[in-house]
Amino acid sequence: MKNYKYILVLFLTLLFFAGCATTQLQTQAKMTQSIFLNPVKKSLRIVYVDIKNTSGEEIDVLMPLVEKKLQAKGYTLTDDPELAKYILQANVLFANDKKENNAAGGAVAGGAVGVGVGGHNSDSTGTTVAAGAAGAVIGGLLAKWTEDTVFQMVVDVNIKEKTDKEVYTTKGNATGAASIEDKKRAGFMNTFGGKVRNNKGGGELKDNSTNTTEQYYATNYIESKTRVFAEATQKDLNKEQAIPILEKKIASQIAGIF
Repeated sequence: MKNYKYILVLFLTLLFFAGCATTQLQTQAKMTQSIFLNPVKKSLRIVYVDIKNTSGEEIDVLMPLVEKKLQAKGYTLTDDPELAKYILQANVLFANDKKENNAAGGAVAGGAVGVGVGGHNSDSTGTTVAAGAAGAVIGGLLAKWTEDTVFQMVVDVNIKEKTDKEVYTTKGNATGAASIEDKKRAGFMNTFGGKVRNNKGGGELKDNSTNTTEQYYATNYIESKTRVFAEATQKDLNKEQAIPILEKKIASQIAGIF
């Protein structure tokens, strides 16, 4: 009878965790603020593209993807910024993988299943405790097994639009490092888990310094800035699969400005 109870605990715990892992790729992309460019005639749709990468990861196709999408929208590319109506600059600031943190919550949930089964099928406190312990172990292991891998990318974008009039600019920015606030993912099981955690260490750079230097100058460019965030989530997703996906999402966001 005891073996039957533990088998029932295992079955119910497996049932409880069924569907928790993300087997289908999930992606999203967001932009911190919109950029609106003045419409111009087709002959002036000339763009100079310069995309850098300081993330530490190999980012190979972002610039070609952006250029291809711009050309598909009727823009002409140039390698001479003096000839361009628009100068598009971007920098891949962050590209990293993270992991869900569901093991502890899974143990709690599995323990609850075990206690429920043990209490229902026996008046013995020892049996109920044993069933709860078994459920906790099974729940923790299953939650760990169903944890998804999350890849994220952040790109700074700066667009300069050439004008035939002088633009008087004041430059004085409060500067700080970009940060991503990771939260619990949607879904019942994820309510028991912790926040998504970084796979490559526990250190995080934060800079609260403020740049108070102000510069007044005249230019013939209207300058706009934004930041783009993209994310891909799937169980056992690896870097070789994820980065090209993120590059495509980011490229679509950047090209969508034009």
